[in-house]
Amino acid sequence: MNGELERMRQLKAQLRARMSRIRGSLPPERHASLSGRACGHAAAWLTGEQIRSMLIYVPFRSELDTKPLVEAAWRAGIDVYVPRCLPEDRSMTIHLLQQWDELKTGAYGIMEPDPRRRPAEADDFVPEAVIMPGLAFDLNGGRLGYGGGYYDRLHERFSAGGKRRGPRWAGIGFGEQVVEQVPMETTDARLQVLITEQGVRKMNGEAEDGTDAF
Repeated sequence: MNGELERMRQLKAQLRARMSRIRGSLPPERHASLSGRACGHAAAWLTGEQIRSMLIYVPFRSELDTKPLVEAAWRAGIDVYVPRCLPEDRSMTIHLLQQWDELKTGAYGIMEPDPRRRPAEADDFVPEAVIMPGLAFDLNGGRLGYGGGYYDRLHERFSAGGKRRGPRWAGIGFGEQVVEQVPMETTDARLQVLITEQGVRKMNGEAEDGTDAF
């Protein structure tokens, strides 16, 4: 068992390194163009699914730029929440975001909500959708994150207490980040939606309560 776990970790590390290079090599103009197209698809999905609140990351370095999606959500009257990372226990707090100047540099150099301006939501708050970054995705709902486990802990939190319905779990990224298969452990949960500049793909529809999505 330990040997298999170590092999899985090596596969993930190799894929992280390869996909980091691929994502980081996108020219700025192409990065902006693909980000805009993906955000357009995401905005249409939010409207079509009648989603009224979402948790979404603030882009960092080579991540797909979600700012057009955030601004589209504001215009549509969708409540936008963003996470704040707590490195001491690798958890996240959730904060309403209504304008960009409510952010400041936080953990890891990422722009995060200023808790003095926007206090964290209560622990039992659950948005209707969670839109996550990643380094690699596959068409079966597989997602490769950065290895910190922040979204794992958030998933556990949203799934705790027998909540009747969890959020829709979506990943957003560039088409070049989609691979044939992301190495997944048996305990890894899967996405319900994948959004790229090519469109929106829904999967794992049986996981309506979010307990089998990540």
